[in-house]
Amino acid sequence: MYLLDMSKLKPGDIILTRSNKINSRLICKITKSDYSHAILYVGEASYIHSDLDGVHSGNIQRLLIDELSYAKVVRIKDRTTIEKAISYARLQVGTSYSKYSAANAYTKIFSKLDAKRQFCSRLVAKAFESVNIQLVSNSDTCLPQEIADSEFVYEVKNCVYKARKEEIEFALSYDPIKKQTEITNSILELARKLMGNKIQSLSDITSALIKDPSFDNEITEIYELSGYLNMWQYEQKRNPWRYDVRLFENLPLTRSEINQLAIQELNTANGLLNLYKNNLEQYFYLKELYQLKYAEQQFELYKQLVENALDHKLTAEAVLRKA
Repeated sequence: MYLLDMSKLKPGDIILTRSNKINSRLICKITKSDYSHAILYVGEASYIHSDLDGVHSGNIQRLLIDELSYAKVVRIKDRTTIEKAISYARLQVGTSYSKYSAANAYTKIFSKLDAKRQFCSRLVAKAFESVNIQLVSNSDTCLPQEIADSEFVYEVKNCVYKARKEEIEFALSYDPIKKQTEITNSILELARKLMGNKIQSLSDITSALIKDPSFDNEITEIYELSGYLNMWQYEQKRNPWRYDVRLFENLPLTRSEINQLAIQELNTANGLLNLYKNNLEQYFYLKELYQLKYAEQQFELYKQLVENALDHKLTAEAVLRKA
């Protein structure tokens, strides 16, 4: 089994993969392609993609690859708008998967009825199309191979390496992100029952409530009962060392490894802090302007997440000062 070398990756990189699973082999055979899946790397070990569970994030350390030749990383030549493309992808989280569009990508059949739903290569192509980078001729019906062959990308070589035993064990261990995906999909399913199929992502809920606040109480309760507001607690219980200098210093690592980990954690914390601060400001504005209970609820959530990210950042900085 193989993994991707995070040190070689940059935010906005596109990861193209295939596997030994039947579906992947069939897609590659029918489309005469080397790859069956497209993924957007968003930085700090995290990626966003669209599969049967819809659009959701994943941990690059858990992305096992069957063969050395089964993954390719390509990078956009024009990097000036990468962050905006990533922001587009983040806003799609929760959007349902379109089996119809994915199946018809090869024949280039597109239905406007399915336009808001996603599949892997459409998500990636649309993210860059949102910042005026036309990776493919038709983002609605593109294949992963078309992205791989785009004139606007170049290959980043030597990104795949043979995974160690302990890395494989971690990749196969319990993944809390799967629970997050389940909770997100549950929220969206209930929101669709209330507000209709126009709700395809969490950001759609916000937009819909601004236009029609009549479901404010119901949506607020859905979030409250879902477990979404408390997901951050699991991460803190699982990795308390990220928030405690003493625990960080006592990890069973060499001083050099601790310093390297602290640098990695500091980068992660800075990225999360920027993301959460932007969301906090957005919901502060929404709660003040529209007086929505939902916006107040989300504001309190992101206030907590900002505090957590700040603790994470300060812990990593304190460890590095001792280096």
